[in-house]
Amino acid sequence: MDFIDFDTFTKDASGSDNDVFPQPQPPLSLPIASNLDQFSKKLSNLVLPGNILNNDNTKPSNEISEVDNVMEKYAKMSIDLIKRKSETDATIREIFSNLQERFDKESNGYVVDLIESGIVGSMSRKKFKGRIESELIRNQSNILKQYQPIVKQLKQIEVKLNKLNELSVQTNDKINKNFDFSNKLNLEIKDLNDNKRLIGLKKNLLISFKEKFTLNEYEEFVLNSGDLNNEFFTTLARAERINENCSILLSLDNPQLGLKIIAKSNQMINRSIDRIVSYTNKTLGNMYSLSSKSRLATLHQCFKYLQNKLNYFNSIVNTFSESRSKVLVDEFNRQVQGDFEVNGQGRSSSISSDSRPIYMSAHDPVRFVGDLLAYVHSVSVNESETITSIFTMGDDNDKEFENIIQDVTDKILQSLSRPIKARVEQIVTTETKLSTLVQIFNLVELYNIMFTKQLGKAGNIVETVKQLIKVCQGRIFMIISNRLATIKNKNSTKLDLNLDLQPPEWIIEFYSDILPIVDQITTETILNLSPEENEKFLNLIVNEPIQVFNEHVDHNKVFSEKKDVLIIKSNFLDLILSKTIPVSLLSEKVLEVNEMIDKLTEEITQLELNNMLGQCGLYDYFNIINMICPFSDDFFEVSIYEPIKENKLYTKDSFVQVDEKVQEFFPSAMIEMQQSLLKLNSPIVVNQIIDNSFMQFVKFYCKLDLINKDWY
Repeated sequence: MDFIDFDTFTKDASGSDNDVFPQPQPPLSLPIASNLDQFSKKLSNLVLPGNILNNDNTKPSNEISEVDNVMEKYAKMSIDLIKRKSETDATIREIFSNLQERFDKESNGYVVDLIESGIVGSMSRKKFKGRIESELIRNQSNILKQYQPIVKQLKQIEVKLNKLNELSVQTNDKINKNFDFSNKLNLEIKDLNDNKRLIGLKKNLLISFKEKFTLNEYEEFVLNSGDLNNEFFTTLARAERINENCSILLSLDNPQLGLKIIAKSNQMINRSIDRIVSYTNKTLGNMYSLSSKSRLATLHQCFKYLQNKLNYFNSIVNTFSESRSKVLVDEFNRQVQGDFEVNGQGRSSSISSDSRPIYMSAHDPVRFVGDLLAYVHSVSVNESETITSIFTMGDDNDKEFENIIQDVTDKILQSLSRPIKARVEQIVTTETKLSTLVQIFNLVELYNIMFTKQLGKAGNIVETVKQLIKVCQGRIFMIISNRLATIKNKNSTKLDLNLDLQPPEWIIEFYSDILPIVDQITTETILNLSPEENEKFLNLIVNEPIQVFNEHVDHNKVFSEKKDVLIIKSNFLDLILSKTIPVSLLSEKVLEVNEMIDKLTEEITQLELNNMLGQCGLYDYFNIINMICPFSDDFFEVSIYEPIKENKLYTKDSFVQVDEKVQEFFPSAMIEMQQSLLKLNSPIVVNQIIDNSFMQFVKFYCKLDLINKDWY
């Protein structure tokens, strides 16, 4: 069966610009007559399209023929084709509604004729197709008529567009011609600009090269003959930069240009440095020229430039130091020797015109040393201030040359170290008076503080003064040691000991020189010695005299009794104690001497106790009891001494004799002991000996009495 596509009728004739014009449908492809007739017979019972959707078959199953099966097959295929289309149900409904309306306008037998399978049906369908096509053409013609004005306008526009196209072609031809000409012109201009740029670049390169690697004539004149000022040092710095920049030229394939520029710049720089060195040496050689501020400022600039060139700077410093040192040494020698001309040539600027020579006085070495150190201090202060003003231009806050100032000052003043040391050592080594040496020591120590404050702790002058302090200390040690050695070996001091048991005169003279000096010292140690040296000095003035005296006593045969030896030693120590107690620095030695006196006191006490025991006949008993168990104040038990009964001396008759001797001895015992101790100078020691000896005797006698009462 032939079906008609009604999609065309569903489109809006006044659609948008995107819609295409409706096209006429192609002619229907109808089957041949035999097939149509046969196919129409198969669809004779199909009245409406709605019957196709009805799958219910009211005929009995035994009446269905093979033709009906074929019809049903093709009907299902048609339905499947309809269902496969993308139209929605609403579209399909609209199509069938339009078809139904058309069928309603026809006669009742029209539809029957269309579905007839015979020739009539075929003709009806062809007519129906022709009507549909004519109607479709008519509708499309109406639609095309609506576009006819637009087509006319488009044709008019076409004419204008053709003219515009012709003008466009002509214009494009002219533009192309002008473009070609412009390209040629632009290429020529570009070539000219490139040449101009290249020439300008070469020019700038040459100018830059000249500015970076060469000096102009005026700059060369400034370096060769100009004054030393800011412009000179700026130009010199530029010459040095040129020399540094030439390293780039040396890396080229042909380094000859760089070598030539370096050689020329080095020549200019060396000549300029020679001018700076010459100017600096000349200015420093004439100290009076430094009164000019401009010249001093230029000198300061020279120092700033040369401080990075140590070989030149050290050469200038050494030359200046040597010249100043020579002047100071000559001035010092004239001062010391008294050959000084107030207005003479070569006088140092550091010394005022009213300076007086320092004459050596054999009667007043202290004044000579004081004047000598005062002169050196004034010279060092003046030199330090002068050098500081040279390098700082009077600006105390300028610390740039601080170390250099210290080094230069030390080098200049170093020349005075040896003559000062020689002069002071000469005086110290020839001086024999301790008081004079101590005064010299005090002067040297005072100026050591002053030099340290002025020049710092690392100056050569300061080290020299410290060495002089050591020299003075060593000389004082030597004099005291020599004096003790003389006393030790001198026969007169040995013979000075006699039976009056008094200290010798030499110890009194010895302390009369030393102790007043020590007593005046206010420092923590004597002569500011180190703790070890201070201990040695104290041993020298306290322990050494005691040792010398003890050797004299021990080797002297005048003293036959031990008691006399102990008494004279105690008197000697008592004298030392009385001399050293007022001196605060000797407090430790006072305690040490006290301990020595206490030991001697104990020995004398023991001798007196033994004497009392011997005169009372108790000495043997005392030894026997102490052999058994020494007496103790803390513990005493009579039973411990039971072995004494076995001794032959322990008898009643013996104790009766002892009692008689005690009764006879004791009334005069105190007087006798006092008379035996009359040569002992210290009454405190005498009382201590008497009290201790009688106390020990009484304790022994009481304990012995307890032992006797227990056994008898």
